[in-house]
Amino acid sequence: MSAYLVMVAAGIGTYLARSSFILALGERPLSARTERVLRNIGPAVLAALTASLLTSDGLADYLTDVAEVAGTVVGIAVAWWRRSFVPAFAAAVAVLWLLRLMM
Repeated sequence: MSAYLVMVAAGIGTYLARSSFILALGERPLSARTERVLRNIGPAVLAALTASLLTSDGLADYLTDVAEVAGTVVGIAVAWWRRSFVPAFAAAVAVLWLLRLMM
């Protein structure tokens, strides 16, 4: 029972920590410099998520999964075409899920 309480407390704590910035700064305009920096957060997160591919095992596992490679290629193509993260992410996930369902 205590493990569940710890998980709930951690969830509430992280939610409050994240929402505090939104509640405190929600009505204030951001500076141009801050907006420039925030534009780079999406690509930085994606780069951090793919950092595991730098290990030899990670790259080998990735290259053997056809669905992941196809999703990545489609995501890159849509990002280059649309210049937007959301359509690229949606297309990549759609291809990944469709190929996984077909295999």
